[in-house]
Amino acid sequence: MTTTTIATSDIVWRKDLYPRLNPNPQAIQDYASNLEVLPPIEVNQSNILIDGYHRWKAHETAGAERVPCIVTHTTSEAELLMLAVDRNAKHGQQLTAADKKRYAIQWWQNLPDDQICKTLSISPRTFRDWTRNKREQYEEQQRATIYEMWLRCETRQQIADATGIALSSVDAAIANFAKNHENGADADSVIFRNFEPKIYNVWNFQKATNEVRHFGNIPPEIIDNLLYYYTQPYDVIFDPFGGGGSTIDKCKERKRRYYVTDLNPIPARADIRQHDITNGLPDGLPVPDLVFLDPPYWKQAESQYSSDPTDLGNVELETFLTTIGDIAKSVKRKWNGNRNGKLALIIGPYKHESIYTDLALLCYERISKYLRLVQRISVPYSTQVHGGAFVQMAKDKKEILYLTRDLMIFERGE
Repeated sequence: MTTTTIATSDIVWRKDLYPRLNPNPQAIQDYASNLEVLPPIEVNQSNILIDGYHRWKAHETAGAERVPCIVTHTTSEAELLMLAVDRNAKHGQQLTAADKKRYAIQWWQNLPDDQICKTLSISPRTFRDWTRNKREQYEEQQRATIYEMWLRCETRQQIADATGIALSSVDAAIANFAKNHENGADADSVIFRNFEPKIYNVWNFQKATNEVRHFGNIPPEIIDNLLYYYTQPYDVIFDPFGGGGSTIDKCKERKRRYYVTDLNPIPARADIRQHDITNGLPDGLPVPDLVFLDPPYWKQAESQYSSDPTDLGNVELETFLTTIGDIAKSVKRKWNGNRNGKLALIIGPYKHESIYTDLALLCYERISKYLRLVQRISVPYSTQVHGGAFVQMAKDKKEILYLTRDLMIFERGE
């Protein structure tokens, strides 16, 4: 706090800081005749008037170019308002109960509770009563934030840092989520109510995308059925080819935790982490219960995702297959003692200049070195993937068009 003089015209008066101000013109005139005996006004570092409205106006009335000021540094709007209220309460009109309640709610979380009670001359009990609804709303928001971050597989420390609450409170909230599952509130019978799973090993879907435009989007029902058959509530799902984010959307809907990455996450999906799976599994990845691989179908996706030479749509076939095998090897090592883990790969064939490449078979050969195949499902494309001109060309050339995709499920095995 320092004392100085400031140009009278530079003083900033804000009506919101003086809710009970009742200007007294006579007092201003009297003060203007006796400027030399008036105490200094009080402002903050931005020249905003904290205390001394009538003294400031007296200097204006007298034509004084400068006014003596005490400068008090404030760090927030809440602190500025509290100081103005505190100073005005000593010589201005007293705040009504409604004024005090409004300020108590406004200042909560911005100023210490005991300081608020002292400034407003209210009891701690009254303060708690007035702020109860806001506290409950805040706690609900905190629980929602913890839940969302936990589903996204953020660490306990990351959650604590983001929410500003203690690790013990984070642990308690997470334990409560798990408790909801144990007592049946988050059971799959509830989560998948009215869901119709595919019961045969041919899964036909018409809807080919979620709401996010992305070259590699697949029907989200594929993920839905995988979650239904191969996971439990709050299991961890790892998807290193996040694409348009269908895995995230379904995991949120079905109460599964997710760790989703992509070489080049699209701007529309800030919830997809950036990671190049060709460099191995992400360092922060928890032990996954289901790994879902929907890689570029090799040259079928050349330059569709990016021009990056390490993109699996742009590499040579051997590099592509080696990467798929390396992922399976790394996942098996990551599972360690987790004997219930599953890896699902969806892939389609590739044909170019009459050369047919059965990517499903070739990927199976690499993955089966480490994991055991437990299910193979056919997931045809919609016939709409081939335009009329392309269909006519195939007819003219007597060529067969491909609609097949293979979805293979692997487990650890021995």
